[in-house]
Amino acid sequence: MLAWLLIPAGIVIIVKSAQIGNFIGEIDFAEKYLGSGGTYSFIKLFGLAVTIFSIMWLTGDLPAFLHGTLGRFFGNPQ
Repeated sequence: MLAWLLIPAGIVIIVKSAQIGNFIGEIDFAEKYLGSGGTYSFIKLFGLAVTIFSIMWLTGDLPAFLHGTLGRFFGNPQ
């Protein structure tokens, strides 16, 4: 149910990134690592990540993705 709400939320974040950026101001680490205008790029990337992870969650692929990428850091202790 939540994934159905996060997909449009992610799209809105992407589309309204300029307004969100103007509202929250500059994000220092984004400006440092992404260059000038990095705040707006970071907001767009964040919206894209929200949308993609929500679709993966909805289709059931998120646990497999997390296990494949982060599973080695949180594996069973021996």
